[in-house]
Amino acid sequence: MALAHVISWMNVCYDEEDPQCNPDDEFYDYRILAEGDSWFSIAGIPTSNILFTMRFDSPTVIVNCARPGDTIRNMAKIARNNSLRDAMSALHGSQWDAILLSGGGNDLIDDAKKIIKKPRGAAPTDPAAYCKEAQILETMQNIIDGYSRIVDQRDKAGSSCANKPIVVHTYDWVTPRNSPARFFGNKVLGPWLYKALIKARIPESRWDDISDYLLGRLRDTIKSLGRGGTNKLPHFHVVTTQGVLKRADPGTVFASNDWLNEIHPNTDGYKKIGTRMTRRLRTLL
Repeated sequence: MALAHVISWMNVCYDEEDPQCNPDDEFYDYRILAEGDSWFSIAGIPTSNILFTMRFDSPTVIVNCARPGDTIRNMAKIARNNSLRDAMSALHGSQWDAILLSGGGNDLIDDAKKIIKKPRGAAPTDPAAYCKEAQILETMQNIIDGYSRIVDQRDKAGSSCANKPIVVHTYDWVTPRNSPARFFGNKVLGPWLYKALIKARIPESRWDDISDYLLGRLRDTIKSLGRGGTNKLPHFHVVTTQGVLKRADPGTVFASNDWLNEIHPNTDGYKKIGTRMTRRLRTLL
């Protein structure tokens, strides 16, 4: 098996025969469209991502709409992305065989400061006691709405990919720690959960439990879109990747185990997730 050829939507050139920039070239057996957050973005911070690790047994191109530098975006912005709409259209896009999406994690991270609260009295053992339930529900509904809008876009009249499978992932266990994203050693973004927990004056002994509780809620929300129930979306497949990575050690500030920083895996971590996603994707192509 060989790595997929990953190119940015900005670099696609349909009027040229070079397979390096033309996803319609007959060299490719499979054409996959991707959009998402920093776990997919090209040339952002960090520079690695899931897409670069995906291997297939036939020549495959992945065209990625996640723009360079868009390291923190939420589902509403992803769903409104003009590049994604153009790529899904018959006029501007290709006949995609599948769609890869990465979204929801940044919604949770962005809203963490509004979700996490300091309870009254002695520190309880239940992580839910440190969270505002109404805000969690609002965040999860925003994620559902974002994914739903993308599915509607996929299946609208004039789409180049109606009813094609969408494959998404869940997010692994994050260790809250003072570990921002860095570029050449300099801090550029974050940390994220760490800041929210510090601001709410939460005891460090509760950090992992609260983080796991929130990421568990996110996992359940995303999984509900792929199974029976009121939230189920058509041709929507969720790959459960939670528990695949070895979590970072508490208190570390640089790369630790499978994590580059607080919320981004390193290359080995992305490979573990990409392998599981590719396995599911190959059964759908």
